[in-house]
Amino acid sequence: MKLNQVLSRLSQRQRTLLYVTVGIVGLALLERFVGAPLGGRLYELDEEIVVKENQLKRNLKTLDAREAVRDAYAPYAAYVSTTASDEETIGGLLKEIEELARKSGLTLLNVRPKPATNIDAGKRYPVEVELETEMGPLIRFIHGLHASKYPLRVNQLRLDTKGGRSPQVKVYLLINKSVLQ
Repeated sequence: MKLNQVLSRLSQRQRTLLYVTVGIVGLALLERFVGAPLGGRLYELDEEIVVKENQLKRNLKTLDAREAVRDAYAPYAAYVSTTASDEETIGGLLKEIEELARKSGLTLLNVRPKPATNIDAGKRYPVEVELETEMGPLIRFIHGLHASKYPLRVNQLRLDTKGGRSPQVKVYLLINKSVLQ
């Protein structure tokens, strides 16, 4: 039998019910096979967008923190060793000490570098310095050491009078340069 013959035997009410039923079944099938997978995929994409947005927010916070660390680190960049050997570092230290002594008007009698020692965040390079001078140039020299762009510090200072009423004093200094690594 043909579909037209079957439909022609049905009453108007039965045909309407048949059309509505076929429409409902068709819509149910369309929703089940097209709408549900499409809706599921859209839900997954929404969830992925939320996850990516959260990652992006965390990454932006990390970048802000990184920039803050770089800004805080910048003043200390001169203190970090750029893989220079101990000899090069000591040579630069001796040159800096001699330059500061010359600017202060001092004559160095004896300069002896000591072996480098490891500290928590790098190395410390000690240098023993002996000189004879008056107090004014000595104070300028020590101030120049502490004001240097390098982290030079006087760890020991010993003053001995030369005898008599001479304004000259014998000075022993232990100067350290700390290098971060």
